[in-house]
Amino acid sequence: MAETILIVDDDEDVRAIARQALSVRKYVALETGDPQQAIRMAKEQRIDLLLTDVVMPLMNGTELADRIQAVSASTKILLMSGYQTSAITPSGRPFMAKPFSIDELARRVRETLDRPSSFARPTKAPPASL
Repeated sequence: MAETILIVDDDEDVRAIARQALSVRKYVALETGDPQQAIRMAKEQRIDLLLTDVVMPLMNGTELADRIQAVSASTKILLMSGYQTSAITPSGRPFMAKPFSIDELARRVRETLDRPSSFARPTKAPPASL
């Protein structure tokens, strides 16, 4: 089953380019410029990854990420921004600077999706033999 990525950015061109690049790579790519709509979408369907701009007029990306994970704890987050902002580092979330290449976008999305969930149960190491 294809993984679903929700792209949230106030720049329509960024959303369109990201949606097209990810759709070609067989992801289900959804997009919106409205953080409130993004939260509604996350409540209504499974979102594997939230790709969100950090600096937006209605709600910043780190707050959106917190709200999305409150309704969908398994959703992974990839932040993006054309600005260095103090909100990025404390969040501890993966970050990608804009502008980015299509190849970088695809690579960073895959890396983020492949990271273990922070809610995954740790596996026990087998006992060491003496």
